[in-house]
Amino acid sequence: MHINTRYRIWALIYLIAAYAIALPLLALFLDLVINASIIDIWKGVYSFTDLLRVRKNLMVTYAGLGAVIGFVYWLFFVRKYRHHDPLDKYFK
Repeated sequence: MHINTRYRIWALIYLIAAYAIALPLLALFLDLVINASIIDIWKGVYSFTDLLRVRKNLMVTYAGLGAVIGFVYWLFFVRKYRHHDPLDKYFK
């Protein structure tokens, strides 16, 4: 058994990117649905771009927080993953 470094690096990149994208999208969805911003946009009180402009700093903060969460998840759960390659016995 060996530790596949390429797998670990790509898992790190994937987890950081996935959480950095998912957290702001979840916050935007919850803002539209629970905060009822979608109703205000539908009635024309303000536009979707106005909503994004107001929430821009919050979304960037959530993206950074998501990247940190992805790294912490990788650090504690994926980093120690050992990959079993059945061909290892032939290349020792």
